[in-house]
Amino acid sequence: MIEVLLALAIFLTALVAIARLVDMGADLELEARHQSRGTRLAQAKLAEVECGAIPLESSSGTFDGDDANWSWTLTVQNYDIPNLYLVSVSVSREVKGQTVTITLSQLMLDPSVWGTAGEATRPDPASGSSMGGGS
Repeated sequence: MIEVLLALAIFLTALVAIARLVDMGADLELEARHQSRGTRLAQAKLAEVECGAIPLESSSGTFDGDDANWSWTLTVQNYDIPNLYLVSVSVSREVKGQTVTITLSQLMLDPSVWGTAGEATRPDPASGSSMGGGS
C-alpha cells in the first residue's frame, strides 16, 4: 500500500511539472507570434515611407483590420548628409497587461527628391529599348 501511495505522489508531482512546462511553452509561442507579427508590421510601415505613401515626417497611428490592436510611431531624424534621414518605426500592442514593442530603424533618402512609386511610369514598348540586352 505504501508503494502505491509513493508511486501516486511521484506521478502527480511529475504531472504538475509537465503541465507547467506546457503552459510555459504556450506563453513563449504566443510571445514569438507577437514578435513576428510586429516585425512584419514595422517592415510594412517602413516600406510605405520609403515608397512615398506616407510623408517623411514624425507621426503615429493605429493599423486597420485584424491588426487594430497594434499602434505605430514613426520618428524621422535628419542625418549628416542632405536628403538622408534616420527613420525609426515602433509598433506596440498590449498583451496580458504587458506591452510588446518592436522598433526598426533604417537610413532612407527622401522619396520626394527621388520621386514616389505613384509617379513611376511604364516604359513605352514602342521606343525600341530593351532591358534584356537583345541582339
